[in-house]
Amino acid sequence: MLKKMLVLFVAFVFIAGCPSESENEGEKVWGENGGEVENGGTQEYLDIQEGSSSQAASGTGGNGEDVETTPAIEYSEDVNGNLFIYFINVGYGDIQGDAILVKKGDFDMVIDGGADAKKHEVVNFLFEKGVDDIEVLVSTHEDPEHEGGLGYIGENFRIGEVWRPAEGSEGYGQMLESLGAENGVKYLGRGDERTFNGIRMLVRNPLLGNERFFDSDNDAIVLRLEDRGFCTLLTSDIDGSAQTQILMDSAPCEVVQMPWHGMSEGLSSLDFFFDKLEPEAVIISGSSKDWTNTRQTVFNKAELRGIEVYPNYEGESAKVTFNGNEYSITIEE
Repeated sequence: MLKKMLVLFVAFVFIAGCPSESENEGEKVWGENGGEVENGGTQEYLDIQEGSSSQAASGTGGNGEDVETTPAIEYSEDVNGNLFIYFINVGYGDIQGDAILVKKGDFDMVIDGGADAKKHEVVNFLFEKGVDDIEVLVSTHEDPEHEGGLGYIGENFRIGEVWRPAEGSEGYGQMLESLGAENGVKYLGRGDERTFNGIRMLVRNPLLGNERFFDSDNDAIVLRLEDRGFCTLLTSDIDGSAQTQILMDSAPCEVVQMPWHGMSEGLSSLDFFFDKLEPEAVIISGSSKDWTNTRQTVFNKAELRGIEVYPNYEGESAKVTFNGNEYSITIEE
């Protein structure tokens, strides 16, 4: 009898001493389809919860222990580092959409989040590019194809602050507030200017107060990014009305995102657009589907002016790289 009790006691000690699955968390993450992958790897959809930056924002670790955190708005300065701008491919079918990552050193800025149906791809892309937290999250305007994935981004990343235009419904505002940005939600308009890690960010749209269009597309946030003499203009979904207001006093810019995904509504001022900005290259973001049959106009007029055209729907993303002296644009497969 004593021998049997001793065996049971040893077995109990052995079982109690084995690490539980939760103690091994951090070594593996689980895909939504139940697949197991090594931490830092990728699978079709990663449901990253333990140790995610959004959880770190609460001040608790994976085991519920208090941990020291720094504000998401803080980052390591590297003003001489490479600037990367990724136009993430979030278009599908007739859905165009935008999701853009601006990255320089430890500074990460995300502009729009694509449609809800593409939210997993966007979050996985950000993790793959080494995004730890998001200093600035910009919602250019209320449009499901641009802001549909923002909620999921907020679930997976700590956010320093959110930028938005004045135009938008009450529900849109509540969604942006729910992202839990540490420095809150800020309304931006023409004339606002910020600098992060050597990147000068000038807000070119929307107009302020009663001068705005009271239209979601034309009151979208347009950003001019300048870094060591290099310029990129991000135009969202503005059409000819807002373009005219912006372009009247615009300086040339090397790389320009075509407004309205390079289609119909965004092309009504195309010649004026090219004349004022004098771009060397333009990005068309969205889907390969052109139901308006107008996108070829961009290619034709750009070719006549010697402007290179890069559509992000030809690969995973269109990547702009600037090293302080020269820039390049590649389509990532």
